[in-house]
Formats: sequence, structure tokens, C-alpha cells
Amino acid sequence: MRALRRIASRAKPAGARIKSSFPRYFLLLLTGDRLLLKKGGRLILQNPPPAFSYEAETTALLARFSVQPDETRALLINALIASLKTAGVWSKLDAFYVMAAHDAQAAQRNWIQNAYNLSAVSSPTFTTDRGYAGNGSSSYLDTGFNPVTAPTPKFVQNSASFGAWSRTSGQSSASVAGWFDGSDGLTLLPRSTADFVQGRINQASSTTYSANTDGAGLYALNRSGVSATQAYRNGAAWGTGSVASAALNSAPFTFGHVTAALYSAMQFSSGFIGSSLTAGEHAALYAALHTYLTAVGAA
Repeated sequence: MRALRRIASRAKPAGARIKSSFPRYFLLLLTGDRLLLKKGGRLILQNPPPAFSYEAETTALLARFSVQPDETRALLINALIASLKTAGVWSKLDAFYVMAAHDAQAAQRNWIQNAYNLSAVSSPTFTTDRGYAGNGSSSYLDTGFNPVTAPTPKFVQNSASFGAWSRTSGQSSASVAGWFDGSDGLTLLPRSTADFVQGRINQASSTTYSANTDGAGLYALNRSGVSATQAYRNGAAWGTGSVASAALNSAPFTFGHVTAALYSAMQFSSGFIGSSLTAGEHAALYAALHTYLTAVGAA
């Protein structure tokens, strides 16, 4: 390293020959303005590499955080956003939440836009890098997203998707997300009391999808047509349904609560709302989110 510093400190013209016992190829970033490349004893000066820049959406999101994350987390956020954009998922979402955040205010932000940020009702429990958990009796998160009153929503009657990353593996009779007026709406049970994935997506009766004995992970429901629905577990297809769609309810989407009588005690690390996603897009969403959540210890 001392020898490299001596080489870097000498004023050498481009193409100048030097004596060196270093390996045939070696790359050294000089302080601030030049990149030094040694190849076979020849010193070649090149322009510095392009400066790193965050995705524009990352910059906008970070500006909305009251407490800034450290650089490691900021880079994880940027990588997640970039992956969702590349996969074509980002542009299809009305809301995307990562509750496994560095503080509660950041956990409540909608990454897609400065609207439909989460409101904590009756003090659900926030845990850094893990997410929010309800108490099973009164607490939940309100998105404020109502697809009937929202301007130009991506989530519509016959093209819709929603999901949540659960950190609770056990059975439950209370939906982890959605809304339900007693007649139709949205519900999602990652693991029912009969060990199945169950739910509704803009429909009256509930659909029972494939068997499941672990309620932890990313669970999503998708409606791709009037009578076509799909369930996904960790990005993989988990059954289909054919119940016809019903008109949208004018009610806000929530996590941890769908009716006045049903509250969930699950802990959830992330959630999303948007238009219909393809099977590949569901897989890409899971992969990108899994990378982030693994890095912070939530998956």
C-alpha cells in the first residue's frame, strides 16, 4: 500500500512507464479527480468513473423521512426501488409500504407517492426493522386509500392486486389486509384455521386457494379479469379462483383490520396496492422485497 501511495503521489504523464512488482493488472482510485490504471508496468490516466446517483424516486422518498436512514439502508432502499422499476411493478402500484423501517414515521410512508401514508389507529406496535403488529382487538393501520374516491387509481374492479408480508406463521380467522362491508370487498388470510390461503378481491364470497401451513411470507391476491383471480405466496402461484367481480366498496384499505369485529394480531413488514400484476411481476416483487427484508433481518 505504501508503494501504491508513492506511485499515486508522483506526477506522471499519461503513458509514462514505471517499475513495479505489483500484479499485472491493478486499479487504484486517486483522491477525487483521477483513476489510475496500471497495466503491465504502464501507467494510464483515465477520467474518473461516473458519480453514483440515487433513483429520482429514492431521493423524493428520503426527503419525506423525518429521520434520515444511514447510507447502508439508503442504498438498500434505492436497490429495491430500482428493481421494482426494472420489473415493471413500480408503475402499476398506488401504494407500496415497507413497515420494516428504521423508525415509525418512515414505516408509514407510501413509497409510490406522497399520498395514502399510513395512520396508526389505537397504537399498533412498531418494532424497528420488523414492522407493525396489531393487538387483535382494536389497533390497525389505515392507508386512507379509497379506490372509489381516489383520482385515477391503478386498483380498479377488474384489474387489481394487493398483498402483505406477514411475519406470523400461525393460523388466523382475521384478515391481514383489505376492507369488507359484510357483503363484498377485500380480505386476505395467509393461513386460515383450516390451513388454506383464503380471501376476496373485489368479490362477495371468499375463495379458498391452495393449502398452506405457514402464514409467514409475502401473500398476495390478484384479479386479472371479471372472473379470474390468483393467489401468490412468496412470488409463486398458489391457486386460482373464478368468482365474478363486484362493484368496489367506498371504504379505505387497511392493514390489520377489515370489519368492526375482526382485527388481526399479525406482524407485517410490507404491503402494497395496485393494478393486476403478471406472474413474473409477482415473482420480481417478492425477490426484490426479500432482498431488502433479509438485509435488515425481517425475513
